[in-house]
Amino acid sequence: MKKPDIERVAEFMRLLHAFQSVERVIPAPNLTRKENDVEHSYTLTMFCWYLNDALELGLNKNKLLEYGLVHDFVEVYAGDTYVFDQERKETKHQREEEARIRIAAEFPEFKSLHKAIERYESQGDPEAMFVYVVDKLVPMVTNYLQNGHSWKEMNVQHEELFALKRRTIKNHEQVRELLEQLIQEIEPRWNDFFNT
Repeated sequence: MKKPDIERVAEFMRLLHAFQSVERVIPAPNLTRKENDVEHSYTLTMFCWYLNDALELGLNKNKLLEYGLVHDFVEVYAGDTYVFDQERKETKHQREEEARIRIAAEFPEFKSLHKAIERYESQGDPEAMFVYVVDKLVPMVTNYLQNGHSWKEMNVQHEELFALKRRTIKNHEQVRELLEQLIQEIEPRWNDFFNT
């Protein structure tokens, strides 16, 4: 057992606070500010846990919780990349890999964090793949609940959005079914979102 070091603990807390400062495109539920990466990660993690139980998927809960919490952690240094921002998408992988290496160098003592990030990024198990597809569904549900606020703000075209989501959520039957149900709810209301 190692001796505690408040300076190291404070440094890691500083990193967590920096993660909380990463702003996303989607507004927080009250629409007065943007959601941050910590809020998004917590929401995704709880949503995955809920779906695993509700749909009786039998996935490893501990892996789901780990992957949900770390799935965007590299954004602390790489920043968030909006799905329709083509310029940032081109550098996303490189920025995130550099961030992963930097976090590992700054906090070598947190070995299980680095392993969890690597396992999630490799998409090598069903839990990682599930978290990935649910991560693509969460903004759709959030925007639906917010009457298309971000879609209107970013002038998103529904055909492009639906095609993108169908491509990224194709590999999980239950999540794909949820997406299709959501599209059936959204499509007839799309013009109403933009006219309010």
